[in-house]
This record gives sequence, structure tokens and C-alpha cells, in this order.
Amino acid sequence: MTREEIDTLTDELRGLIAERLGIRAKSFAQAVKRTNRLLPTPVRNSAQALLAFQARAAHPKLAARTDPALVQAEAEMVKRHLMTLKAGERQARERAFLFGEIAFRVAIVLVLIVVLLVWRDII
Repeated sequence: MTREEIDTLTDELRGLIAERLGIRAKSFAQAVKRTNRLLPTPVRNSAQALLAFQARAAHPKLAARTDPALVQAEAEMVKRHLMTLKAGERQARERAFLFGEIAFRVAIVLVLIVVLLVWRDII
């Protein structure tokens, strides 16, 4: 498998990571590094294997010994997982948790104010 083919695969996967997870990066290596715990371990390992294949493709003798079916299988595993994710779902969930936390803290402050007013016999 040539370096151009592997670069095409990794660019496609980088685009899927940007679309589905909202992680923008200049290279596939940076995108994989930024996904850290957002991807399950087998998918993360497949992405790391793709990075290793990409590095091997730079060397002519190692590139000739790289099994194209293995590269395709690793890329397919990452792509299959990314296609199951909904675009923007993670960001929406994080916003919902943030607003929920803010609402909880505001409710605690209001309860403390009411308790203070009752304690001071104002209410």
C-alpha cells in the first residue's frame, strides 16, 4: 500500500473525527492524540496502528512489507465506530451537563439565602 493511499485513508478518518467528535486537527496524529478517552480502547489501538502504518509507508522496504488488508481492516474499524456516533451529540451532552451544574449551584445558593432569611426571622 502506498503512502498516498494511507494518507487518503487517514485524511478521511481525520475528517470524520472532526465531523462526529468536533475535534479539529491539522493531522491525523493530532486528531488521534486529542480524542484520548473519547474512543474505546480497540478503536484507539486501531488508530495508533494506522499511525504506525503511516510511518512505515515513508520507508520503501517497510512499505512493501505492509499488508494492505491489515491497513484496510484497521481503517474500517475506526470508520465503523465513528459512523455510529451522531454529529454534535457529545457537545450537546456537555452543554446539558454544564447547564445542569449551573442550575444546581443556583438552587443551592437560593436555598441558603432562604435558610439565612428564616434564621434571621425576616421571613
